[in-house]
Amino acid sequence: MSKEEITVTTKEQLRDAKEQGYKRIIVQGELAQNLIKAQKIKTLGPVAMGILVAALAAIPFTGGLSAVAALPIAAATGLSTTVIIAIIAVGGIALIVALLNDYTITIRKGDTEVVLEKKN
Repeated sequence: MSKEEITVTTKEQLRDAKEQGYKRIIVQGELAQNLIKAQKIKTLGPVAMGILVAALAAIPFTGGLSAVAALPIAAATGLSTTVIIAIIAVGGIALIVALLNDYTITIRKGDTEVVLEKKN
């Protein structure tokens, strides 16, 4: 039996909802805003995506990523620093790619709510 709908506001809740196979995930607040920005990775080609994955993997887990540290990654991939930081804030590139592959994304309520509908 699949789970129908859940509302999430943190990256941990989003990751859990995806792993548990919810058909509809409603993302709210700052997480929704970051997910909207992070969708821009859909525009990356394979080389830029490889650079992004390698660069994000090299970031120390304890230190996080500042806008200054994101500049070289942004320059190499063509993404803005805000998009790079949003990718990390949402839970990383693997989660975003999985969401983009498995769910249809609809933006509601300006940029404060995103609805993810599982693709059939």
